[in-house]
Amino acid sequence: MKKISIISSIIGAIIVAFAIYFYIPRPSTNSKSNKEIKKFALPSPQDIIKDEETGLLVVKNVIMITFTGDSTQSAIDDIIKNINGKIIGYDKGYNLYQVKIPGANLKDIQSKKLELMTMYHQVEMVTIQTVSAAKNPGWPSKDNYSPDTQPPSMTNPE
Repeated sequence: MKKISIISSIIGAIIVAFAIYFYIPRPSTNSKSNKEIKKFALPSPQDIIKDEETGLLVVKNVIMITFTGDSTQSAIDDIIKNINGKIIGYDKGYNLYQVKIPGANLKDIQSKKLELMTMYHQVEMVTIQTVSAAKNPGWPSKDNYSPDTQPPSMTNPE
């Protein structure tokens, strides 16, 4: 009788272990899909220029596009293809895409921004990719403030 009790206890423990194994959520084993939720490309130094109009450092041939939440991936791909762009980075949680337009200059990028905002209802926002040259560009300090490194709007506030 004692053997039956031990055997049934072991079988019960095995059943509980299987239930825990199969019914408790575990992290995804597909780590590639987790990594692909957010990924951005770093600009090359030769692509960084100063926007004379704003004084900001920008990437001359890259724009950031935010699409509406109901935009499909195929619609996003088509829109980017229509402006001769290439996706180089993204944050899919926010529908934010970093798009490079090969051979474009700042004037071309401004034109593409206007085209995207007026022609495609799936586009919520388009911006030029800016580059911060300071540790904290919004708050001048002795470590990051000089008239040579800050945009005019920060060196000569109104």
